[in-house]
Amino acid sequence: MSANSIKISSDNNTLQEEFKSIALNISAMLKGEGKTVRPFVEGLPHFSKLPTEKKLHIIQQVRFYQELCQGQLNDGYKISDSPTFTWRAFRHLGLAPCKDFFSFLTQDDIVEIYSKDQIQLFRNFTFFDFCSYTLEELYTFEWWNLFQREEKHTQMILDEVAKVISGEIQSAYEPGLPTHELREIRSAERYSMTMSLRCLAPVYKNKQLEGLVVLERARFLNN
Repeated sequence: MSANSIKISSDNNTLQEEFKSIALNISAMLKGEGKTVRPFVEGLPHFSKLPTEKKLHIIQQVRFYQELCQGQLNDGYKISDSPTFTWRAFRHLGLAPCKDFFSFLTQDDIVEIYSKDQIQLFRNFTFFDFCSYTLEELYTFEWWNLFQREEKHTQMILDEVAKVISGEIQSAYEPGLPTHELREIRSAERYSMTMSLRCLAPVYKNKQLEGLVVLERARFLNN
């Protein structure tokens, strides 16, 4: 084995151990508030197969969430306090929602922040009520490889997202889309639920449109 091969192998082992440490810490903090989220499957079957560059990017993402959770607790708030946790995420991402967004947000909402190219930047505590994926799976796979809905509903959502990303919509609004079924497609539990898209709102960075935030409500179907 060449010296370069040994170095790459050593670096990858270090990255895997770092991911495990961060994921375990996040899982423990969520567990402290009654939320059971599995950090990974032994052996990291998904993360371990990724190229080094992708592993480094994922570690940045999980470290960001770790710091959000730890900062929330250090300041005397609960991670489950959705308004303060969401506002903390905006601040740490350097983003700001449109002015009326927080008038729509309730404690029961699933909150997800996305970039303009549909990369999920943040998920709140309530998200994990309706998700059985491990942290490894959530950070390794894109969301469209984890969840499935009828194509017509996907297209309706994408049409509304396009209105926000294009700048056509500049305030928080209720899109009025029908409630639909959403299914996990890679998990062992295969959760299925009804999902309603309650609110979409643009988010900005230095007054420039940078993405959007989504509020959703979910209810389990019989699994």
